[in-house]
Amino acid sequence: MHCANAHRCVCAVVPVLQAAPDVRWPLPTPVGDAGGSMPRPDLIAPDCAGPEASESLAQSCWRHWQQLLDGLTPVLMQPLSRLDTLDTLQTTAAAVMHLARQSPDVGLFHVVHAPSVELHRYSVAHALHTALLMSLIAQRKEWSPALERSGVLAALTMNVSITALQSQLALHDGPLDETQREDIRHHPTESRWWLEALGVTDTDWLDAVQQHHEQPDGTGYPLGLTGTHVLADALRTCDVLGAKLSPRGSRPGLLSPRVASEIFQHRSAGYFGATLIRELGLYPPGSLVQLNTGEVAVVLRRTRDPMTPDVVPLFTRDGQPLSTLQRCATSRAPGRCIVSACADATLRQQIPCETLMSLV
Repeated sequence: MHCANAHRCVCAVVPVLQAAPDVRWPLPTPVGDAGGSMPRPDLIAPDCAGPEASESLAQSCWRHWQQLLDGLTPVLMQPLSRLDTLDTLQTTAAAVMHLARQSPDVGLFHVVHAPSVELHRYSVAHALHTALLMSLIAQRKEWSPALERSGVLAALTMNVSITALQSQLALHDGPLDETQREDIRHHPTESRWWLEALGVTDTDWLDAVQQHHEQPDGTGYPLGLTGTHVLADALRTCDVLGAKLSPRGSRPGLLSPRVASEIFQHRSAGYFGATLIRELGLYPPGSLVQLNTGEVAVVLRRTRDPMTPDVVPLFTRDGQPLSTLQRCATSRAPGRCIVSACADATLRQQIPCETLMSLV
């Protein structure tokens, strides 16, 4: 994105971020910090134990996100032929809800910095990332634990009938054929059928899956509904935002200011679009940004001010890697300020994710 375009996107979003009436700053305290509240026991998955002796909490959370992606892949690829599908989905949902409370910035870093090498399982990563966004909305809107769980499960399974096709299309550059278009148009209903065949009876979960492509004006699909479940409304927004941030074979992930601007303009974003953008901030964790010092940095974590996240400078103004990595605060002015998002895909590929987690 050129600087002028980036500036227009920022100008469109800043007033909403500044208003932020439903964002409860400061951000939730990570589990284990002084003053933080422990998560409910029913949200903690068995495989989400504490960090190992040699790693920080953030590094442990990063490792767990990778493990969730690895464990979910075979289940979503062949859900009807496995005996552990529902158990794995329930465990994964509990883990997502736990990690969303324990270290949400690490989860958002995983969403924003989705590597292009994972495109062969794009659909699985997208489902996992959408589930995190649903959990963050649930916390901000203070949904009940049961409603949050249903929403997270719906995000994990919204495309369960076309998992392989969606991953293929992420690598595809060109128009869809007629069969692909029909599969996509009918996948909300077919995904519901698949879930019912697996034994799912939770109507909140099932309705959210079937309705997540409906539009308030009746122009959505597959049923052309004008009234939808609240989870479907939230899921539609999370789905759109996650898809825009994710890379494809034909393009890199869109820059976060552009995504924020498009979400606000998108007719389907509605009630939850502003909530989600305020939650993430203009430059969410994982975003590459240009600083007024000439350095290129990566956003590491959000702060009380959604416009001034903490960053780690990675490259000099000449594009040379910095020998020492250190987390730094940013400000509106004076001091170290974010000038714009950085679109350099080459630099993006050099981000040392696991090393950065030790600085969160």
